[in-house]
Formats: sequence, C-alpha cells, structure tokens
Amino acid sequence: MSSGPTLKGLAAIIGISPTAVSMALNGRPGVSDELRARVRAIAAEQGYRPNFAARALRVERSNMLGLISRNLSNPGYLRLIDGFSGAAEERGYQVLVGTSDLDQARETNMIRAMTNRQLDGLAIAPIDAKAVLATWQDESDRPLVLVNSARSARSSGAMSIRGNASQAVRSAVDHLLELGHSRIALLTNPGLSSASERVSLFRRMMKAQGLTSRVISGGTADETVERVVRALSGDDRPTAVMTDSDLLAHYVYEAAIETGLRIPHDLSVVGHDDLPTSRLLGPALTTIALDRFEIGRQAATMLIGALNGDEIDRPHRELPVELKVRQSTAPPAG
Repeated sequence: MSSGPTLKGLAAIIGISPTAVSMALNGRPGVSDELRARVRAIAAEQGYRPNFAARALRVERSNMLGLISRNLSNPGYLRLIDGFSGAAEERGYQVLVGTSDLDQARETNMIRAMTNRQLDGLAIAPIDAKAVLATWQDESDRPLVLVNSARSARSSGAMSIRGNASQAVRSAVDHLLELGHSRIALLTNPGLSSASERVSLFRRMMKAQGLTSRVISGGTADETVERVVRALSGDDRPTAVMTDSDLLAHYVYEAAIETGLRIPHDLSVVGHDDLPTSRLLGPALTTIALDRFEIGRQAATMLIGALNGDEIDRPHRELPVELKVRQSTAPPAG
C-alpha cells in the first residue's frame, strides 16, 4: 500500500517550494489562506502523511518561546504573561518576555533581538500587525500568534487570539444608552490597529442611534489626563466616557477630580480589562471583563501545536467578554 508522496513530492505536484508546503501545512505565516487551503486539500487527496520523526531531526529547537507585550505598565499584560508562561513551561519551554512600550521602532528591534535567540515561536500584541508580520517573515519561518490585534490581521497568515471587540464595544455602549446617556465619549490609544477598529465600531453604533460620537485620543499619562480634562470642561461635555482599558479609565478618574466632577453622579465611566485594582477604585469601576490569562495560555498552546505539526483548531480565536456593572455608572444627572 502506498504511503503517499514525500513533502518534496507534494511540492512538485502543487508547483511550489517545499518550504511553502511546510508553512501551509503547519499553520505558519507566510502563505495566503487560499494557498493554505489548496495545499491541505491536495495533501489529503494525495494521501500525504508528515514524517514527524524526520522533522524532529531536521528542525533544531531552542525550546524557547517569545512574548512581546505593548505596555507592561498595564497590569492586564501581567495576567497574559502568567497564562502564557505557565502553559509553555508545562510543555518544557522557556519564555523570553519583552515590551514595545508602544514604540514601533522598539517593537521591530525587539522582534529581531528575539529571533537572534533562535526562538521556536513568538506571540506578540502588535502595534501594527502588518509591520510585525513583515519583520517576522524576514527573520524567521517559525509560527507566530498575534494577540489582541485587529480583526483585519486574520488575512495575514499568522494565527491570532483576542477578546471579542464587537461584543465589548456593544456591551459598553448599550449599557450607557440604557442608563439614558446620549453624550458618550470613547477614550482610546491612537496608533493601534485594534484601537482604530474599536473606534469604527463605536462610531457606527452611535450613528445608528442618531447620536454624535466623541473620540478622545490618549497619549502619555499626563497628556491623557490633560486631554480628558479639556473634553470634560465644555458646556456640552460628555456625561459618560468608555475606555479601551482600565488603565485609561484610571486617568478619567484623575481628570474628573481635576474638573470637580463626581463619578457617577456627574460622569459615568466604563473600563475594559477588569483589573484586580479596578473594583477597589472609589467608586468601583464598571468594566468589560476579559480573561487575559486564558488568552496567554491559548496563545502558547497554539504555538506549540504548530511546532508539533498539529492541525490547529480555530487558528483565529475570539474569546467572549462580559460587562461587570459596578458603581461607576448611573443615569445622567438632571
């Protein structure tokens, strides 16, 4: 009975390189979704079976995975690191952690520094997913997982995992509308493709209600507080602010103190992350709960599965989020 073609034989049948066949079969970035589907269909038709023993001998392993966060000053990323490191270490991998500090040049340098360590795979919360993918493909042929990236990154060929952004925006907006708010602002971190996606979702929801969408762009801590203070100082100020993170929500609390506004009597606030500290704020923060520990855990298992040649179940994952209603939201005064 025939055992099917070899990897090189399969490549010859399809008319592409063995490297491209390997990337398509193993879920690695660098090939289109269309080519990946075609390769897998022809492989099944030809009865191709990977030789895992030969692959293990051929591919050198460092038993090290990389994880790059956007900003370690956001405690939410510490939970992600915990989940990622725990899942990796259970399977015999060490983890190298870095941060881009929301600086794209630093992000590129960090990726290159990690590839010099011969990483077996990388998970990254990207500033710009397309730029990250291009840099990684130039430096490595190992698997990549994009964490908390924009939905558009699904076409990149890399795996991805994130919270459900549409559910998050909808839950926050619906909650504030149900309370009677019509002047709602979104405080976001500009420059992130994932942030621009949430802005688009927010604008569409407000437009559907016939309401004006107000977007405040954050920056450094001091800049963000200053911009929120300005937004809250006008006669037609927002009566509610929703944010991209609990960290940004903390800055709204600071701005409210500076402008003499009381939360939630004069201003309602909704965060995103459900950090352990957020329920300790005065008043406790209403927020979107996102399980970053589970995101980290699944990102690690996806990378290791791809390295082992496994068929990755759902290579693009969106985990559910939940609105936690606490004391920072109330009907608008008057």
